[in-house]
Amino acid sequence: MNPTFTSHIKGLPRAQSDALLAQLFALPKVPECQARLRWEANTLAIWDNRSTQHYAVGDYFPQHRKLHRITITSEKTF
Repeated sequence: MNPTFTSHIKGLPRAQSDALLAQLFALPKVPECQARLRWEANTLAIWDNRSTQHYAVGDYFPQHRKLHRITITSEKTF
């Protein structure tokens, strides 16, 4: 669920759907709902895109991060 891919909540009136989505979209901006990671040498971070939201903050300059994306397929989420 995110503003790019979620347009409405099926079964709710549009105004109610919009209001609820606005609340849900705002939650990741609340510091108490965030997990922050301090990158150090050999740091490894893994998350499941099916059950989390993530946003990379570009605050690591002048260091470089090496990222790999993998996709695990499963009929059932964990």
